[in-house]
Amino acid sequence: MAAARKTAESRQFPAKAGDPEAEVGKRSADGSDGMRHAKEFVVTTGGWPDDGESPAHEANKAATVNEAIQRGLHPRGDVSFDGATEHGDGVSTVLAYSVETVPASVDHAPQDTTTPRDVIEGEG
Repeated sequence: MAAARKTAESRQFPAKAGDPEAEVGKRSADGSDGMRHAKEFVVTTGGWPDDGESPAHEANKAATVNEAIQRGLHPRGDVSFDGATEHGDGVSTVLAYSVETVPASVDHAPQDTTTPRDVIEGEG
């Protein structure tokens, strides 16, 4: 019975079995790149600055961090704006963001987690 529990736990928490990138990938609905959690937003085309530094992107960056936390990942540092692409519907734009994360299951410094408030206040 202990072996079955250990196998189930390693499937749910691959980071505990030594594969943190697999856990980030499983927990990131819009994809991941190594330890980076990715989040995409589909918006109507127009009005979105391409630099990612505008206050218009602030809410999306905070939401990226929030989603990572809700999915069992602890964000670290700044959220990056990874670019905008045309959506297949021809009238929308896909805005892509990502943030470095640590799976909560193996985080030994949870106090270093970047929160949505940190993003809004310019600290993450």
